[in-house]
Amino acid sequence: MTASSARFLDQDLATEALGSELAKLTPQGGTWLLRGELGAGKTTWARGFLEGLGGRADDVASPTYAVLHRYESPRGKLFHLDLYRLGEQGAWTLGLEEEVTAGDFLVVEWAGHQGPWPTEWVATLSLEPSGEGRLATWTLPDAPGPA
Repeated sequence: MTASSARFLDQDLATEALGSELAKLTPQGGTWLLRGELGAGKTTWARGFLEGLGGRADDVASPTYAVLHRYESPRGKLFHLDLYRLGEQGAWTLGLEEEVTAGDFLVVEWAGHQGPWPTEWVATLSLEPSGEGRLATWTLPDAPGPA
């Protein structure tokens, strides 16, 4: 069973605030799969997510060209991945499964539905344009993350 929620976000600060809020609900080793068109706010949300983990939000940049960014936080490492050019299975051709541990956080832009993700706790977030802002819809799994 999963829990779904939605919220209208009228500006980038609200998108970052949601990322921070959801980071605090994410167990150690949690994975987020982000969906939304170019410019939908996925990286903006990730900036807030890192801040919610206690990291420096200013460090977060779009991983579109770099494919992967790694960030440190008091709660652990955050791997911020973009599969736009690699496709759903492309990340695993990079050896990512050897680098991401069960205690690391993973945020994946342009994610499909399959992994292999390093944890059973996999949440989804969709960002869609809506009027003068965006509509965020997310689903949190009931399965606990690793201890």
